[in-house]
Amino acid sequence: MLITKRSALFALLALAFAVFSGCAPCKDYKAIIVDLDGQIADLHAQVAEREATIAEGENLAAELREQMAGVETEKAVLIEQLNEVVTVTIPEEILFASGQVMILDTMVPTLEALRDACNEYPDWDIWVEGHTDSQKLWEDFQEVWPTNWELGAARSAAVTRYMTNWLDMDADRFAVVSYGPFRPVGDNTSVEGRKVNRAVRLVLHKPERLWVRNQ
Repeated sequence: MLITKRSALFALLALAFAVFSGCAPCKDYKAIIVDLDGQIADLHAQVAEREATIAEGENLAAELREQMAGVETEKAVLIEQLNEVVTVTIPEEILFASGQVMILDTMVPTLEALRDACNEYPDWDIWVEGHTDSQKLWEDFQEVWPTNWELGAARSAAVTRYMTNWLDMDADRFAVVSYGPFRPVGDNTSVEGRKVNRAVRLVLHKPERLWVRNQ
């Protein structure tokens, strides 16, 4: 459950109602009030923690944009923040040649900029997600990547491998994920929609906070 100031207030009202209307007279009201105070303090702590993480995420997103300023691919890379999660979406066409998983040389300055920003926030983990369109792969590629699952995984792994092996980032921060064609953001029935769906997405989050991404 997402903890907010409003939910904390509702919890307080509900607990107070339980004390004053639903409890037997023989209850130890002092002990109940102490328990309520503890629960309210815990709710306040959760709200404060969430707000601090959101503020830190705002700073991280700003640092990412600052590092990307002036990089050739700046306008193609999308940096977004939702709650406690920051995402960096890199279109396929600026990362790889068609049907390939070798990172293009022109992409190196972009990955270096992302590295510099992420290293300022070492306690944020990074999921590297491979996304594809829903088109069936060419037969020439199917011996290597039978489906888009494998292609998405190979591309997310290639980015992770480059950032850890060549850019010396801490591998413990990374996870390699492939969604293939199954989390599209564009319409797979159109050329433009399929183009949008072919991407690698870096999802930056505190290890314990990723669950709030879609809240």
